[in-house]
Amino acid sequence: METWRGIYPITSFVLDALKTKRAADPASALSGSERVLLECSEFWAAAAHGTLEQYLQSDPGARLRQAQQAFTTLGAVRVASLLRVAAEALERHGPAAGAIGEVISQLDERLARTDDNVDALIARFASGLDEFTVSAAAQ
Repeated sequence: METWRGIYPITSFVLDALKTKRAADPASALSGSERVLLECSEFWAAAAHGTLEQYLQSDPGARLRQAQQAFTTLGAVRVASLLRVAAEALERHGPAAGAIGEVISQLDERLARTDDNVDALIARFASGLDEFTVSAAAQ
């Protein structure tokens, strides 16, 4: 049962700002905090828009572990736990396409019902970074 589809404007703002920064100067690396925000925002947007399977397709296990670390840093402990469980399920079932699809489908359903307010956590985390505080105030 779906309970949501879409992301809050703050998540879209953070995602767009980080993608713009990365595209404007690819040689300039994002800070560690910016990489956490980008990972969480991209993952959350994919989950919210029903494109999680496409987002994870290149290496689902590694991408889930990377997202798990980012969401842990963000403070979304329930989401991080769901990602850990999904990564462990992928490890148990192997790379079979059907197994991957089933694990991601179950993850998608569970993410839709999480108690973590990811958009609010993204906003709070971003507000601690000077570039987002200044950019948001300017708009």
